[in-house]
Amino acid sequence: MTQTKGSHDRRDHPRVEKLNLVQISRFDEEGFRADLATGRTLDISPGGVRLELYHPLPLRSTLTLTLALNNQLIEVTGTVVHLEVLDADRCAMGVEFSDLSDEARRVIDAHVAAAGAA
Repeated sequence: MTQTKGSHDRRDHPRVEKLNLVQISRFDEEGFRADLATGRTLDISPGGVRLELYHPLPLRSTLTLTLALNNQLIEVTGTVVHLEVLDADRCAMGVEFSDLSDEARRVIDAHVAAAGAA
C-alpha cells in the first residue's frame, strides 16, 4: 500500500494504492440504471477513487459506487473525470466523489489513514 502524491499530481488528497471490490451503477438522464458493473479499486483518497473495469463508462457519467472498505459496505456517488486504457481487456477510470455522507467520509478517511500507515 503505497501513498502517492508528486509535485505534478493535481490531486488535493494523497491517495493509497489499495485493491477493494466495488459495484458500479450508472444512471441515465431519466434516472434509469444504464449500466451495472463490478470492478476493483486501484487507489483511493478522500476525494476520489481510481477503478479498474473491463469496459469504460462515459466520461462525466454520474455513478453510484458500493465500496467494500474495512469490512463495511459504503455507498457513495461520484463523477467519471478520467479514462485510461490499461490493456486490450481492461480500463481505468478516475471517479471524483460528490456529496459524501458523514459516515462514508469517516470510513474512507479511516481506510486511507490505515493503508497509508501500513
